[in-house]
Amino acid sequence: MNINNLLSRIPSHYLGYVAFLVWGALTLVLLRQDAYVLDEGAAKSLLLVWSIVDQVASSAVTFGAPDLRTLLFVPAGFLWTGSVFAAKIFTVLSLAFTAWLLYFWEQRNFDTECALLSIALLIISPLMLVQIDTLSPGVYLLLAFALGAWLDNAYRANPKHFGGLYFAQLLVSALSVSLHPAGLAYPLALLWSWRTEPLERNQQRYFFIGVSFIVLFTLYARMGWNDLEWLQNPIKSLAVILFGAPLSADMSPMRWIAGGLILSALAVIILKQFRKLWSDFTGRTLLIGLALGTIVCDTAWATIVLCIVLFYGLPLLLRYLRTLLVRVAFQHAAILLCVIIFSTLFMRADKAHYEIRQSDLLPEQDQLIKTLAEEVENARKAAKEFESGDHPVHLRIASQWPSRTMIACKCDTLPLPPDAKDPQTQFSVLHGITYVLFDPKQLKNEMLARNFSLLGGVTETLSLQPGGVLLHIKE
Repeated sequence: MNINNLLSRIPSHYLGYVAFLVWGALTLVLLRQDAYVLDEGAAKSLLLVWSIVDQVASSAVTFGAPDLRTLLFVPAGFLWTGSVFAAKIFTVLSLAFTAWLLYFWEQRNFDTECALLSIALLIISPLMLVQIDTLSPGVYLLLAFALGAWLDNAYRANPKHFGGLYFAQLLVSALSVSLHPAGLAYPLALLWSWRTEPLERNQQRYFFIGVSFIVLFTLYARMGWNDLEWLQNPIKSLAVILFGAPLSADMSPMRWIAGGLILSALAVIILKQFRKLWSDFTGRTLLIGLALGTIVCDTAWATIVLCIVLFYGLPLLLRYLRTLLVRVAFQHAAILLCVIIFSTLFMRADKAHYEIRQSDLLPEQDQLIKTLAEEVENARKAAKEFESGDHPVHLRIASQWPSRTMIACKCDTLPLPPDAKDPQTQFSVLHGITYVLFDPKQLKNEMLARNFSLLGGVTETLSLQPGGVLLHIKE
C-alpha cells in the first residue's frame, strides 16, 4: 500500500496527537532527572504536597504561603511521592494542553498555517524547555491565560448564574494571580471584558464582586510574591528565548544582541498589531501581562514576550512576505527558510541544554547547593561510622533558598535568620543551625554577611563560590 494514501486516510487531528506524543517523549529525554535547577516557588509547592501525602511534619510550612501550583502538583505527588521528575512530566502535559488551546485560538484569529508554525516554534523553543526543567511559572501562566479565555467563551455561550464555569474562572484567576505579578492580567482582562461586553447587569455585578474578591484574597494569602527576584535584566531574560539559560550571570555579546533584537521586534509588533491585540481576549491578557511583568522581567515574563512575537509577529511576517513576493512558490520558499532558521536556532539551544545536563554542569547557585548536599552526605557517613549507626546525625540548615536546599540535601532546612544588631546576637539566633547558605554579594544580605565575618572562630567557611558562601556553625 502506498504510504501517502495511508497517511491521507488518517484524520489530521490524529497526526497532531502523534506529533505531540513524539515531542513529549523527546522533551522528557532532554530534562534533568536530579533535584537541582528548580524554581524556588515550585520546590516549596512540591515539599508541601509531599508532606501532606506522606503525613509528615515539614519545616516547609515556615517558608510562607505557596502558590496554587501546589494543587496542580497533587496528582504527581500522590502517584510518585518524592519525585521531581514526575512534576516535570505533568508540566509537559500541561504545556501540550496549553498548546492545543492556543492552536485553535490562533486558527480562529489568523489561519491554520500561522497556528501550526507558531505552536511548533513555541513548544520546541529553548525558553519553554527551561521553564519545564525548572518548573517555573511560565508554563502555568500560559495555561491560565489560554484556559481562562476558553472558559470565558464557554460561559458566554451558555451563561448560568453561579454555575461551574463561573467558579472555574474564579479558580483560574486565583491560580494566575498566585503565580506571578503578570498573572493579574487574566482577572483584569476578564473584568474589562465584562465591563465593555456585559451579557446582563446582574451577571456583570457577580463577576465584578467574585473576581475582585478572589484576587484580593489571593494577594492577602500570598502576601506578595516573595519567591521572585525583582527588576531583573530584561535583555538577559529575552536572550533565553534563543540561547537557553546561561550557567553564569555574565552576559556574552551574542546574548546582548539577541535580547536587543527580540525587544526591538516586540516593540514593532505591538505598534503594528496593538488594535488586534487589545480587541481579542487572549491578546489583551498577553498585553496586560507584558506590562505588569516588567517589574520582574524574569523568564516567566519572557514566555509572554515569546507568545506575542510568535502569535502576532509571525502572521505579520507572513503577510509581509506575501506582499513582497509575487509568486506563490517564492512565498512558500521564504516562509520555509524563516522556519528552518528559527527551528535550527531553537534545536541547537535545546541540544546545548542536553549536553549541559550530560556534563553535570550547574548554575552558580545550584553548584553551591550541590556542595552543601555533598558535605551533608559526608557528615552522615562519618557519623554513621563513628556512632555505629545507633544515633543518626541530625543536621539543620539555614538557607537563602530553603525549598531547593531541602529537596537537594534531604534535611531540615529553615529560611535565613533575620539580621541582628551585632554578631553575638546573630550567633544566639543560630541555635541548632549546622550550616548556613547565602549569597553575601546581595544587598539584602549585607548586614548578615558582616555579622558572620565578625564572629571569628565560631563559624567556618567551607566553600566560597560565585553563587554564594557555605558556612559551618561550630558546636
